[in-house]
Amino acid sequence: MWRRVKTRTGGNAVLTLGPLAVPDAGPYDAIVPTPPSHSVADLQARLQSALGDAYHVEKELGGGGMSRVFLATEASLHRQVVIKLLPPELASEVSEARFRQEIELAAHLQHTNILPVLTAGARDDLLFYVMPFVTGESLRHRMTREGKLPVTDAVRVLHEIADALAYAHAEGVIHRDVKPENILLLGSHAVLTDFGVARALVEARSGGRLTDTGLALGTPGYMSPEQAAGERNIDARADVYALAVVGYEMLAGFPSFAGPTARAVIAAHLTATPKPLTDIRAEAPPDVANAIARALAKDPNARLGTAAEFRDAIAGAAAHRATRRIPTSWVLAAGVAVLAVIGAAALVLRPRASAPLDPNLVAVAPFDVLAPNLELWHEGFVDVLSRNLDGAGPLRTVSPTIVIHRWSGKADPASAAALSRSTGARVLVFGTLVGVGRDSVRATVTVRDVGSHSNIAEIDRRDAVDRMDRLGDSLTVDVLRELGRTRPIASVRLGALGSSSLPAIKLFLAGEQFYRRGQYDSALAYARRVVSIDSNFTLALRRISLSLWWGGRGAYESAMIREGRHNHGLAPRESLLVIADSLWGALQGGDGPPELYPLYQRLFRTLSEAVRRFPEDPEAWYHQGELAFHWGAWTKPQLTAQQALAAFDRAIALDSAFGPPFEHSVELAPRLRGTAAARRYLSAGLALHQAGREGAAAWLTSQLLDTDPARVRAVQSSLDTIPAGAFGGASYIFKAWPDSGETAVWVARAYAASRRGLTRDDSLLQRWVPAAALASRGHLHEASTALTPGASLLASVEQVAFLFAELALLNSIPRDTARFAFQRCLLAANLPCSWAALGRWAAVGDTGSLRDLAHRSDSIARSASSVTRDLWRYAAAATQPYLALARGDTVLAIRRFAGLPDSLCGNCYLDKLARVRLLAARGENREAEAVLDQVLHNHDFVSALDGMWALEGGRVYERLGQREKAIANYGFVVDVWRHADPQLQPYVEEARAALKRLGGEPR
Repeated sequence: MWRRVKTRTGGNAVLTLGPLAVPDAGPYDAIVPTPPSHSVADLQARLQSALGDAYHVEKELGGGGMSRVFLATEASLHRQVVIKLLPPELASEVSEARFRQEIELAAHLQHTNILPVLTAGARDDLLFYVMPFVTGESLRHRMTREGKLPVTDAVRVLHEIADALAYAHAEGVIHRDVKPENILLLGSHAVLTDFGVARALVEARSGGRLTDTGLALGTPGYMSPEQAAGERNIDARADVYALAVVGYEMLAGFPSFAGPTARAVIAAHLTATPKPLTDIRAEAPPDVANAIARALAKDPNARLGTAAEFRDAIAGAAAHRATRRIPTSWVLAAGVAVLAVIGAAALVLRPRASAPLDPNLVAVAPFDVLAPNLELWHEGFVDVLSRNLDGAGPLRTVSPTIVIHRWSGKADPASAAALSRSTGARVLVFGTLVGVGRDSVRATVTVRDVGSHSNIAEIDRRDAVDRMDRLGDSLTVDVLRELGRTRPIASVRLGALGSSSLPAIKLFLAGEQFYRRGQYDSALAYARRVVSIDSNFTLALRRISLSLWWGGRGAYESAMIREGRHNHGLAPRESLLVIADSLWGALQGGDGPPELYPLYQRLFRTLSEAVRRFPEDPEAWYHQGELAFHWGAWTKPQLTAQQALAAFDRAIALDSAFGPPFEHSVELAPRLRGTAAARRYLSAGLALHQAGREGAAAWLTSQLLDTDPARVRAVQSSLDTIPAGAFGGASYIFKAWPDSGETAVWVARAYAASRRGLTRDDSLLQRWVPAAALASRGHLHEASTALTPGASLLASVEQVAFLFAELALLNSIPRDTARFAFQRCLLAANLPCSWAALGRWAAVGDTGSLRDLAHRSDSIARSASSVTRDLWRYAAAATQPYLALARGDTVLAIRRFAGLPDSLCGNCYLDKLARVRLLAARGENREAEAVLDQVLHNHDFVSALDGMWALEGGRVYERLGQREKAIANYGFVVDVWRHADPQLQPYVEEARAALKRLGGEPR
């Protein structure tokens, strides 16, 4: 049966029957199957039952023609998600296995402008998939509200979505349903959603493809002629066509093809030619209008062939800036990075303009100041009032840093409304400070309910200029008194800055202005002056530790622990972050994961609570990303590299002027999202650093990324003049960069030659940083020479121990040297170092060392604490498969590897590689694939064994018939070991031959 649904032309996705076979529906334009009656409560209850405890379903948000949409909370991470559920009547016609397979394919897409699929499931005749919950409005909503969009906005959206499609098409995924409803606008950022869902439905229908039976899936207003005609082979050009239709509508203010019925709209797609955009809107850029016209060609062969071509055709208009001359200094180079990021710095999701307003979220805006001697309090009262109000009853406040960066205009209702839209705060506090006489000040403050467009209160207070602290407390009491009329505010906490010394407070507020702008040297100087006046000023202590950390000065660990001892009298947000800092300092200053495992769990719980309670706080998200990046493997549940990058994305989205999240994002992006995304992170991050170590690294990196070979040669010939901190910073930026020129190797060699420390004279890092970069690109002999560790070095730095083990496994460390070093680790009962030695001992048949480690581990476990006892027990267990290997019993080794409790092991990738190789050698490829997918998906560090992992992956995936994954892995081997030592070249040739055999291009 069929029912008619009243919708706007170009609305929900529909099924159409063959070319022009849609029933003539009069004024109705969408034809969908008639569902049986399913009440919201019944369906929600069934969904909750299917999900179990993993998610808590809160409510239904609505849905389109193909899904029911529910809001839920993910239990493990306390984050909100959207669960899209296929109606049971549609799910009954869909193969569960194929549906999950296609959704999982889409879930591998990782792009700035693609809203990812987190997971998919099928249970009790319900098919569903889970996506992040974001607060952005759809492009459809905005066009309905505004009609045609500003040209710059329309072109930007086109460019970003074209870039997303270009990436997806390169990964072999076609969207099939590009339309305004599937494009979310989050601030100045466009995100394409429901990627792969249309294909999943097409591919998963029982009995084969929908197109095999003359059915096409899409939306009439945006359906390409070949889709409307029911053709079987729909490719990327259909997405290009749909995007052009969207672009035309954004610029013209009305659809390119319209009609009273779905049939009429489809007929227009097949026969009509829309009026040229330049005739409708004179200011439309000619390049954009021409690209849209070419993409709307009826014949797919006459269109722009790819989304990349469409994106590049409009790139000039999207850039929207004048031609720039080549800079002549590193400062100007950093300035160019600023200009480069203006058009594309929105790397991640941003809050939408019309986000639902939180009635308990308060934003304190900068005060208008009408006296020069009061200028400090323009931003100062943002700090004072925000911290005083935060945590009073149900109230939360927007971070002062966020407010300062998003505020513009005067203290008036219009500016307050704009700040409210960008932060989600319904309550706005703004005001004016005026000098009265010589020594008094008058504060006029408005407390406004932006949601109801009315003022809650008008407050007028006077006090002495030298008692601004008392004035701040008085205003706090006044504001809370008014808000307490409608909220349960039981008590008032004053002085949440943590000091009663007005001179210290004034210095702290002055330092905050430098801190917010990333001027960490000045912020550090002010914070130290504050502490010299009031040694218990916790927030100033925190600024010392963070200025040391983010300014690249080192020695921040003890400062973090010190601030933790003064965690009292603070607002909830500050208190949570101080706890996180102190835990971080303890971890950084500790002796290794086994002894500090409980701290990982405490830090994880603390940061989870911080992002739950303060989801708009960039520092909380940044710390969450740092935890996932450095120690995610030691948390329960484990945090992955993807989650680290997502947390950094969130921090950047909340505050794009906050520099720290960009550093590790640049390191992660090449592997997780490709070098194009990495360059965007890099450009944005470098634009924020123009001084100190970051500035030096910015200068060097900008030179090495320049396409002019002469500039690169000039840098290479001027090593002695390069700032000392440049090599260290650049080495971290480039260490995961898979460029054919091996920039990371050049930087590593220069770094080793310079013998200049990263942040201090640290001989361990001076050895490890260049050695790791060289080893990852297959320069094993040079890496071994750069490392040259003794036993004391192995015992001091875990990364060195594992790198040493990797080089030993690749036969790049002399046998006697390896035996001596690892024996010293064993005698010292150093678990990470001994762990790293297991594979080497097995390879040389050293059963004595293996038995000795098993005995020592078991003995230590008996007297260890509960957590470390488990880790030492794992170490004892881990020796068993290697003992079997040392004796040549591969069957027993495989069985013992499978029995290892690897949930307790955060860094056991060497064990997993050994297991994969054994499984592959015995033809157990499915089991090997499961291990490969786990490690390759979450592997977030640079290793000498990266090429070997990829080679094993290529072999296994090829044997399983997974051509694309095999090509990707073989291609990585060729890339990463292109210039490797001779002993690795046979592997490179194997990968080249495999690429040729599979039809992939050797790179």
